[in-house]
Amino acid sequence: MRALPVLCLSSACLVACVGSSPQSGSQPVAAVAPSGETEPTGDEANAVALWIDDANPGASLVIGSAGRAGIEVYGLDGARRARVEAGGEVTSLGILTDFPLGGTAVPLVAALVVPSPRVLLYRLDGASGTLAPVRLAGMELSGPYEGLCTYRSVLDGKSYLFLTKATGAIEQWLIEETGSGRVLARLARTLGVSSEAKYCVADPATFSLYVAEEAVGIWRFAADVETETVPEVIDIVRFGTISGEVGGLAVLRNESGQAFLVASDASENRFHVYDINADHVRLGSFIAPAGGAIGAVEEAGGLAGTARPLGASYPAGILVAQNDDNGGRPTNYKFFRWDAIDAALELSARAERRLAQVARTRFGRAEPTVETAPVEADGDAADDPAIWVHPTDPALSTVIGTDKKRGLYVYDLSGKVLQFLPDGRMNNVDVRYGFPLGGRSVDIVAATERTENRIAVYGVDPATRRLSDLAAGTLSTGMTDTYGFCLYRSPHSGRYYAFVNGESGLVRQFELAADGRGRITANAVREFHVGSQAEGCAADDETGALYIAEEDVALWKYSAEPDGGSERTLIASVDSMPELAADLEGVSIYYGTGGAGYIIVSSQGNDSYAVFDRQGEHAYLGSFVITANTALGIDGASETDGLDVISTGLGPAFPNGVFIAQDGRNLMPNEPQNFKFVPWDAIARSLGLEVMRGWDPRAATRR
Repeated sequence: MRALPVLCLSSACLVACVGSSPQSGSQPVAAVAPSGETEPTGDEANAVALWIDDANPGASLVIGSAGRAGIEVYGLDGARRARVEAGGEVTSLGILTDFPLGGTAVPLVAALVVPSPRVLLYRLDGASGTLAPVRLAGMELSGPYEGLCTYRSVLDGKSYLFLTKATGAIEQWLIEETGSGRVLARLARTLGVSSEAKYCVADPATFSLYVAEEAVGIWRFAADVETETVPEVIDIVRFGTISGEVGGLAVLRNESGQAFLVASDASENRFHVYDINADHVRLGSFIAPAGGAIGAVEEAGGLAGTARPLGASYPAGILVAQNDDNGGRPTNYKFFRWDAIDAALELSARAERRLAQVARTRFGRAEPTVETAPVEADGDAADDPAIWVHPTDPALSTVIGTDKKRGLYVYDLSGKVLQFLPDGRMNNVDVRYGFPLGGRSVDIVAATERTENRIAVYGVDPATRRLSDLAAGTLSTGMTDTYGFCLYRSPHSGRYYAFVNGESGLVRQFELAADGRGRITANAVREFHVGSQAEGCAADDETGALYIAEEDVALWKYSAEPDGGSERTLIASVDSMPELAADLEGVSIYYGTGGAGYIIVSSQGNDSYAVFDRQGEHAYLGSFVITANTALGIDGASETDGLDVISTGLGPAFPNGVFIAQDGRNLMPNEPQNFKFVPWDAIARSLGLEVMRGWDPRAATRR
């Protein structure tokens, strides 16, 4: 389990965050005059967006809010092409350039209208600049909204709107077409800063959302919905570079791999440029004095820009800035040549280049079809699942899940709770079949319990699917930091074992045996150290291998036999694989026949799941993420601690097996943690893996 960062919004904390940053040093202030401007807006200019015509970049369009006059569309010559009234004051807008609508990817403009807050959608006709309304349902807004920006995730392929509020709240809404040109919105999550936030901009290439908290500074959030919600400070007012208050934000990327964040220091009539690829170091600042007949830019609000060539007038791209004080004239938008800004601040010579594709963009995607009822405990509670297969009717199989604050849940395959055992702080759980006990064969469920640092052992009643205690008293682990857990049945001796991992890196192996009175004992037979904290583990009952995830380091392979010693083989390390990000957590085995199959480990730091070949050198086969199934109203899974997978068909719901993941952020709505069920075939399709049949989890006990 990964420790969460602490958010500090005090002035002292902010100084500590940025005081030693290179951006806080002395930087020259250049002067760059605007090279063009739009016609005056019909009312008040505010937010602005760009639509780029890929076929003819010189025909790209600028879309600007015009207050009570609605939305206006301009060419790069500044001439107005179209205007649409919105039935209120348009204070902010954004554009999704490739929104799937009616079977076609179209430019979709989103506008925030006040004072009765609502979001309006329009389809942009690139040839004429006209805007056609698109019906939006499901977005019920209340309170004082300030700004809007758009985001298309390359991770889950879905489109989002971010809405900022005067309270500092930032709502992230998922939007998608539901058919017949109708778009449905669903609130995915809420982020927050401490005071009024207005402007924002998203950067799909780095999965980032930048937010301007007017009186405080600039923050970066992870933009994907199944990611961490704690922000990172980029720059702050007074103690950093920004002198007055933060205005608009824009992200620009050029073809050489350089990336820039531009921010308006509105009350000082300056613009700051940061290098996104170099941890947002400030590269310089500029002011915008008058240029010929074009007036200076003052108190700039909304920004938009691109470092892509846009024809002869803007051969290296454009920055567009709202001009709040236009010398007594009606407000408008001013255009800057990006090459002029580049030359004035020597950006191309100094900014870092990063052309490598981010690993997560290559990940497969799969959607859950079932989720369990949330656990009752708030916070970080749900942890690890295990699948029990019914002996005669696989559709009656169950999932056992831990609540590390309260006990153990038993769910059916629809996610309904069948039983709850309030037996303490259950951390990790596992299942094995056919344990010989008092002349009968019993399926056992066992778990680590952290209140008494013990092993809990239960038997499964196939008739009721309920668990009953089988432990011969308190089965102490002898450890002070009992943590991870997995079971093993030796293919050589037929004996049953339990592995307990400690937070210190100690692994202790226990043999489980009948005590002659219908109960089960646990006796330590081996121990070794993995080096540092480890939790997830899985033992292979056919090959005798033990896989352990050392959270910050690597996935390792040991022998699961009691005389296996401490020798190990590296499967994959966090440092050498960009697809992995600490913590490495849950581990499970997808069994095929004849030794085939896969090893799966949760990569908690990037909310993904890595797949390795069960055979040979355990080659890496790819990673996948679990994204929202909006048709069923189920969110994705992220920050996963424990997981389990099985290739056995479990009735009509999961005929080709199922993957179960603990969901550390249970969204849409925001509820306590739970577990997500994903059909294995969905994962197999996303990564080109096999759907393997024929493995019987009880087969080993009958040999």
